[in-house]
Amino acid sequence: MNKELPAYLLLFMAVSTLSGILLALQSYWGAFFLFSLLPMLLLRKSSSNEWIACSIVFISSFMIADNQERNQISNLSPKTTIHQLTIDSIPSIDGSSLRGIGELNNERIVFRYRIPSKEKVKTAEALKPGLTCMVAGKLVEPSPNSNPNLFNYKKYLYERDIHWILQVDSFEGCSKSKREWKYFLVQWRFAGLKFIEENLPTETVGVTQALVFGETGRISEELMDSYRALGIVHLLAISGLHVGLIYVMLTFILLRLGITRESSSWITIIFLIFYAVITGGAPPVIRASSMLIILILSRKSPFSVSPLDSISIVFMSLLFWNPFSVFDIGFQLSFTVSFCLVLSSASILSCGGSYLIQLFKITVVAQLSSLPIILFHFYEFSLIGFLTNLLFVPLFSLIVLPMALIAFLQGLLLPGDMQLLIQSYGWIVRGIDALASILSQIPLNTLVLGKASRLVIICYVLLIMYVLKNLESGIWRFPSFILCSFVLMHAAWNQINPYGEVVFLDVGQGDSTLIDLPYNGGTYLIDTGGGIEFPKEEWEKKTKSFSVGEDVLLPFLKSKGIMELDKLILTHGDMDHIGEAEELIKDIKINEILITPNSQGKKEMMAIISLAEKKGIPVKQVRSPYSWKSKHHSFHILSPLDDEYEGNNDSLVVYSEMGGLEWLFTGDLEEKGEKEFVHFYEIDAEVLKVGHHGSNTSTSEDFLDEIQPAIAVISAGKDNRFGHPHPEVIRRLKKHGVLIHTTADHGSLTYRFLGKQGTFSAQHP
Repeated sequence: MNKELPAYLLLFMAVSTLSGILLALQSYWGAFFLFSLLPMLLLRKSSSNEWIACSIVFISSFMIADNQERNQISNLSPKTTIHQLTIDSIPSIDGSSLRGIGELNNERIVFRYRIPSKEKVKTAEALKPGLTCMVAGKLVEPSPNSNPNLFNYKKYLYERDIHWILQVDSFEGCSKSKREWKYFLVQWRFAGLKFIEENLPTETVGVTQALVFGETGRISEELMDSYRALGIVHLLAISGLHVGLIYVMLTFILLRLGITRESSSWITIIFLIFYAVITGGAPPVIRASSMLIILILSRKSPFSVSPLDSISIVFMSLLFWNPFSVFDIGFQLSFTVSFCLVLSSASILSCGGSYLIQLFKITVVAQLSSLPIILFHFYEFSLIGFLTNLLFVPLFSLIVLPMALIAFLQGLLLPGDMQLLIQSYGWIVRGIDALASILSQIPLNTLVLGKASRLVIICYVLLIMYVLKNLESGIWRFPSFILCSFVLMHAAWNQINPYGEVVFLDVGQGDSTLIDLPYNGGTYLIDTGGGIEFPKEEWEKKTKSFSVGEDVLLPFLKSKGIMELDKLILTHGDMDHIGEAEELIKDIKINEILITPNSQGKKEMMAIISLAEKKGIPVKQVRSPYSWKSKHHSFHILSPLDDEYEGNNDSLVVYSEMGGLEWLFTGDLEEKGEKEFVHFYEIDAEVLKVGHHGSNTSTSEDFLDEIQPAIAVISAGKDNRFGHPHPEVIRRLKKHGVLIHTTADHGSLTYRFLGKQGTFSAQHP
């Protein structure tokens, strides 16, 4: 008879490991998990051996993580001589852009290369893992996020022990690496992805690559957005469901071939290791594969290992191997959902009832357990995720995933046969994609709550634990009511928040300023930023280009819990001020748009007005002395003074008093407009948004003498081709004793106020 391990011992050891690593990596969550563990050990009256075991893994994990953090430094510098680059991962080509991970002087780096011509595309496509190439280029540091709450690319790379980006100018020649064996399985993955791309119908390539190899690069951004809105994007990542299905299929085939159960077990173990590598080593795959391997091996050992013990062992092993994996979102979601499903499995399976009832309970557990992580990272969650998972999980489990695997294997083993199956698979994929696209258009399918504080996330964790605990006993109504009430209170906070904010966003070479007044008194966005699209050949175009609207404004607004603007103020018709307005109009509710008179003569502004009319958004042409009030704050348009549109000098100039300070937002106002302004007004403003990005055509001496600003904010792109801000403007501002903030150097600037008191904070002080 197999010996059983003490109940929950390995789970407690896993929590101890997590606490030690998070504390070593200076995360406040380490203290939370540690103080959650101690009462559990006390309440269960754990033995001295259990206390000792937890203490040992806590100290060991702390020391290992601390040591890794100390040693996670770079030996490279911008002056490093660059000769050889070994390609470490499958390079990604998007239009004329190639990027990947490589090894330089025994250190991992990200490399980027702009393909110079269409003829060179084939050469770029031939680059694969294991090749060592002679290159010329320069090393640059990754950029951190320059706006609050947005993705921090520098931190993301640091957690993967990558400290530099190599901007490659040229690949001179490539040959096989001396350590080619290291890349053997990665090359199999490369070959498999290529095979799917070349042999399966175009509409199925992205989904098949995702389900077989965990590669989502070929799935369109529109489809990914639809799946995210429905809360089912996890179905496009390889998970325990996929690994379990492959395990069952492989075992069935081996046994049907007459192979003994013992031999089948060893073959399966070898295959699971192989599969975890060729699918890219994603945390969900490693977790599921490792759990299965442990459970298979436990049958041959004197110890009885439960699924909870298995997942705890895998969790500890991965964290000891790489402590920084704790910050990987896939790692967090995979293990959190899996732990909760394993802990709830007894009540789910013992409840009886139909398959649909069990599926509903599994969906509830999975959705609730992932909620705090989703809110922590993405600030929103799908309201219809429960229903869409009930629909799409069976579709993917019973139809799409098996057909994807069969289609891939059939193409390998029986090329040319079973075309009807391939066609049917294509029809099903197109149908499911179309259904997802339709459902994602349902209004209010997601709830945007904004960035939650640590205390709020802890409350979510505790309330969800309370719901799941009572779900086992069938007493779920009252706990669910409490949780729903808390979600509503969280949503209501944005309406009653007593703090106001003015945020000068870093949108590169452009302008965008958010004004969010206390107690939901008004939310205004002055300009949207934007860039000029230069003509490109078809082969050069990216499937997903960087967009200030999609990649900066919308994520930032979501992080603030904002999906409605009372006013969108477009100061004038230049693209660097209005270029992302159409994107905002499509994605969030806008109650009114203010524009400067007759600026609709520019085709870009006319396109915005046309889209606004289709959406039923009123567009109002305003000039001095137009004004409006919002509870305790008033706003005044001080320029232009006439209806004739002359470009920059007819920018809307907005004046207001907020948080005990006077503010002047000048758009691209230049010296001629400043002279008219000084002639008509006697106004002081402590905070000046400098006109025209700090161009020498703005911010004249007379204007500064009149305004007398204490703080000047210059919105300009880093290393921009216009040379903004101009040194002469900086000199003039310093001469007047003005404190200068430039978004190019310091990122965004936030003023957070309560009543008439507030504090400035720069993203990069």
